[in-house]
Amino acid sequence: MFGGASRYVETLDAVLAFVADHQPTTDELVGWHRGTFERVESRDSIERRIGYLEAVGFLETDGDHWTVGREGEQYLAEQSVETLTEIMCRRNVGLRSLLYALAADPMDLGEISRQQLDAHPELGWKPTNTDMAKQRVNWLGVSTSSRKTGTCIG
Repeated sequence: MFGGASRYVETLDAVLAFVADHQPTTDELVGWHRGTFERVESRDSIERRIGYLEAVGFLETDGDHWTVGREGEQYLAEQSVETLTEIMCRRNVGLRSLLYALAADPMDLGEISRQQLDAHPELGWKPTNTDMAKQRVNWLGVSTSSRKTGTCIG
C-alpha cells in the first residue's frame, strides 16, 4: 500500500472513501493515487495495488467504474481493527497462522518469512526475500522493537 509501512490502514480508508464518493474509472483512480501519494507515478504499480484491493474484496469494478466491494462495505460499516483483521485473515493465506505464531513468540522478518513458507508453501516466496513478510507485518501493524534488530513484537 502506498503512504508508508505504518499507514496501510489510513491508505485503505482513503482509497475506500474516494471510491465510495466518486465511483471512479480506472484512469481516475490511477490519477487520484498519483495526486495523493508522493513519488507514485507508475501505472503498473498503482494497478497492482488496486488489483490487490479487488482480490481481497475491498473494491470491485464493472469494467468502467470502481465501487466499494463487499468486504469494503463490511469494513466501512464498522471501521474497527477487529473487522479489518477478520477480513484480512479470511482473505489472505497465512495471515491467521502468522498472528498465532507472533502471539507465541516475537520473530524477525527472516523468521516470519520461514514461518509463512513452512506453514503455507503454496505462497511460493523466495526464502531469502523478506519483502512479502514485511508486507504481512505492515498489514498486521506489528511494531518493531528497534530498527537495529528488526525484531517484531506480536
